[in-house]
Amino acid sequence: MFYYKKSLLLALFTTLSIFCIYCISATTNGNSGILTMGSFTIPIVSLQGIIAAVNALCCIIMVFIDFKKGSKIAFTIMGISIALALIPIFTVHSLAPLPGIVSNIVSLVSIIIIYSFYKRSSMNSLTDFITGLPNRRYYVKEVNERLSVKQTFYLACIEIEDFKNINDVYGIRAADFILVDTAKKLKGKLGENEMLFRITGGLFAMLLNEKTVPEEKLKNVIRSEVMMLPPKEGEDLLVKNSCIVSLAAGIVHIGSNDNYKDSASVMRDAEIALMEARKLQNQKMCLFSDSLKKQDFEQKEAEFLIKDAMQNNYFYLVYQPQFTTNEKKLRGFETLIRCKKPDGSIISPANFIPAAEKTNLITSIDDYVLRRAMTEFKPVVVNEKKDFVLSINVSAKNIGTENFAQKLKQIIDEIQFPPENLEIEITEYSFAESMETTVENILSLKSLGVQIALDDFGTGYTSIAQLMKLPVTLLKIDKSLIDNIETDPVMCDMVDSVIYMGHIMNCEVISEGVENENQLEILKEHKCDFIQGFVWGKPLDFDSAVSLCKDTK
Repeated sequence: MFYYKKSLLLALFTTLSIFCIYCISATTNGNSGILTMGSFTIPIVSLQGIIAAVNALCCIIMVFIDFKKGSKIAFTIMGISIALALIPIFTVHSLAPLPGIVSNIVSLVSIIIIYSFYKRSSMNSLTDFITGLPNRRYYVKEVNERLSVKQTFYLACIEIEDFKNINDVYGIRAADFILVDTAKKLKGKLGENEMLFRITGGLFAMLLNEKTVPEEKLKNVIRSEVMMLPPKEGEDLLVKNSCIVSLAAGIVHIGSNDNYKDSASVMRDAEIALMEARKLQNQKMCLFSDSLKKQDFEQKEAEFLIKDAMQNNYFYLVYQPQFTTNEKKLRGFETLIRCKKPDGSIISPANFIPAAEKTNLITSIDDYVLRRAMTEFKPVVVNEKKDFVLSINVSAKNIGTENFAQKLKQIIDEIQFPPENLEIEITEYSFAESMETTVENILSLKSLGVQIALDDFGTGYTSIAQLMKLPVTLLKIDKSLIDNIETDPVMCDMVDSVIYMGHIMNCEVISEGVENENQLEILKEHKCDFIQGFVWGKPLDFDSAVSLCKDTK
């Protein structure tokens, strides 16, 4: 709309300027004639001066409307005006048009000055002052133009990883140095009609030709390297500062038949590929695909569901009973979260927990489950004087944060829940993520009396040597190991070994996912301490769980 409005205004003022030229030409006869209007007389030269001034004003306005197209039109019209004014001087040797010529020349110089100012301002607004590269505004303009003509090309979205952290630790001067050096290396890979832009922070965009193979072109640039930095202020020139700089690239191909509407939609898909590239260990490059877009959509949809569920209380808890293997005595419950939407549909945790684990939303879910489960079961624990255990899963991200133990203690104190009745379930992955912090948190919780269970035991995230040193009180055998113990002797021996290892570690062992009597008998033979599964108990709502507690002596 704005583009058409500019074009319409340019056409209007161009027409007015042409009309002015016509009027000046029509009144030019080489003589200083007089125009009579009633009782008034106006010298023709004066009238021509007025028209010339209007013409000059129109030309100046056109430069302001669109300094590129408008300037070209204005230069042409002013050139024609000056040429027409010169004709009488050479044909009839009259100097009468001289004031008009001077006026036109002054107007032309004014237009040139305005054009130069706008050109310089435009260049500054389209150029990144640190790297000298075209900036985000230029990127938007260039990509939109290419999309408008259905041009095919690649966009590589290239990021300096942890750039903000580099800026904070090493300072702005070092960060600028890294930007300039990175820009130089990337620019050296450009071919004909290819462009490099700095978008923002440590993010660059590279437009590559259709025939280019982006992975081949960038493979020697997208890597981690140690970069020597300039000394900080006050440091001696001999001081050598270094920083590991890593690049990642998300690449998207724009075909002539693709439905990209603008530069933002292209950048969005490139950033989806960039997010995937960050996860890769070696060559951090990823080419965008529809499957990535689907994953991104599902991730965002799940995040929206979680936020909506937290705000509108769609989450609720169910409790799966755990029993001693031999006597079928109730040990306690594992707390499981569920989500029920207003239309009555139940959302499986498999549809939102993985998405939550990729963000900090998992921490909010953990906190919700901890508070609600302890609040619901506190009267049961206190009034019924039961010694059963309330087991609650905690994510690796949560148990690996420095203040988790302190936060959980505050929740326990606030609710006044007996810590000896609380069991925190963590996975082996928790130790792989942050061993030192996780162990510190576990030791702090054990000092409070909280029990620690290692969930999904046998999935292989930690070594045997590490497992022997873990401060846990219960091992949970993963359901995947239990499923085939009836028919697979190797798996049966594996479960027997896991149980034996757990007892060596002075831990009790519970098998989850026990679904039939045959599995139960095998676990009894192998001296598994507890079982959990549909064979003796499906997940129960709170009221049913309380009834089970009361029925158990």
